Amino acid sequence: MNETYSQVIAAPVSRVWELIDNHDNLKLWMDGLEDTTYPDGLDRSRPVGTRFVQRIREGGRVAEYQGVVTAYEHLRHLGIEIGNRAFTMGVDYRLTPVEAGTRLDYSANMKRGGAFIRIMTTLFGWVTRKILRKQMARLKAIAEAPATRAPS
Repeated sequence: MNETYSQVIAAPVSRVWELIDNHDNLKLWMDGLEDTTYPDGLDRSRPVGTRFVQRIREGGRVAEYQGVVTAYEHLRHLGIEIGNRAFTMGVDYRLTPVEAGTRLDYSANMKRGGAFIRIMTTLFGWVTRKILRKQMARLKAIAEAPATRAPS
């Protein structure tokens, strides 16, 4: 499975970055994400190599995925590898400032997966693309929403 997606978001790069780089904000736009934890802690000064675990609700069960940050260029590029015993995906988010706001280029590539996983992703790739489009639309809507003020 190799998926790419690009969109322009009418928001500054810093706003889009905080939605993809802050684990608390991922829940705002990623369907089913229950939590993200860092078994070795989170060192913001040296993010590459940081291991994390994401628990994602898939139907009636919660699946656990192991991940690692593979690339990190503040406000520009976040790369991760994430998976379980059956597969590993490489995921990249690249942000570019443009006149209208931010261009987001997303890619997800199968790094490791057995024959069964590869057949299933081929057969049901349309489901994956539908989920991706929905999540990217939510990310865009949240990034473009007016900032809300805290109650005084």
